[in-house]
Amino acid sequence: MSASTLENRPAAPLIDPSRVLDVAPWLRGAEQVGDVKLIPYSPILGARVEGFRTTHLGNAEVRQFLYDQLLSRGFLVFAPGSFDAADFVDVVRLFGNPQYMGTPHTPKSQVNKAMNTIDSKTKKTRANYIWHIDQAFQPEPTRFTALYGEVVPDNGGDTIFANATAAYDLLDPLLAAWLETLTAIQSFDAQGFLTYAYGHDPELLAQKRAENPPIETPVIKTHPETGRKQIFVNELYATRIVGLTPVASQAVLSLLFDVIKSPEIQTRFRWEQGSALIWDNRLVQHRGVGDFGGQHRLLHRAVVA
Repeated sequence: MSASTLENRPAAPLIDPSRVLDVAPWLRGAEQVGDVKLIPYSPILGARVEGFRTTHLGNAEVRQFLYDQLLSRGFLVFAPGSFDAADFVDVVRLFGNPQYMGTPHTPKSQVNKAMNTIDSKTKKTRANYIWHIDQAFQPEPTRFTALYGEVVPDNGGDTIFANATAAYDLLDPLLAAWLETLTAIQSFDAQGFLTYAYGHDPELLAQKRAENPPIETPVIKTHPETGRKQIFVNELYATRIVGLTPVASQAVLSLLFDVIKSPEIQTRFRWEQGSALIWDNRLVQHRGVGDFGGQHRLLHRAVVA
């Protein structure tokens, strides 16, 4: 190929939305089993579950339907009135064994000890407002995270999701192949999370840091059930790329963080009182939006390891 041909050839974009916007499995319509119906929440992520009631808890067909839909759509929203906070843990059991995972600022819920409470009156950390994958600092992060909105602001306090698998598909194939050879360091305290939760007790803080040392993870991770790849580094926990200089490491991380923020792969969820949400932590990244001022926001959370 001549030099002039190379000069006139258009550059391949590192990030190309056309790679995902017209590709299955993201473009899916409504689907239904019995009287339980799923309506797409957005073209790229999520579905709203309508017609579900606690009477469906023992229905194996509905259970498998919802599980499969969660894997393919990234998150499911249960409409207000589907069930109350007392039944929330039983609904989460459709997807696995729920367990408590919290800190002094997210204590066990008084409704059910298998979940924790996220209360804006007592939890003031900004960590929720940074893009992240839950428990990315653990060798095996949680599979699913679920939230129930007991008290929600009249406006504001949304949760934003990014399809981290679609984000991978945005990448130029050559860039993606190189990224798959890299690993990153993820740290629980990268943004001061442990310091905020346990800083009042230096001995306990030292203990929690010893229990949660930084770990090395793939930059690109493969979903264990679907086999699809996702961008696994995230702003809250990833600190550096192993083997790169600090400048190069930060450049790569900044590029990947920016991809996650691409509007083409994002969906914004607006809370309603009594609504519930569960997402596949191996497919999406998420963050809250702290724009609700002094309004009260009280969520219950259960996770499936």
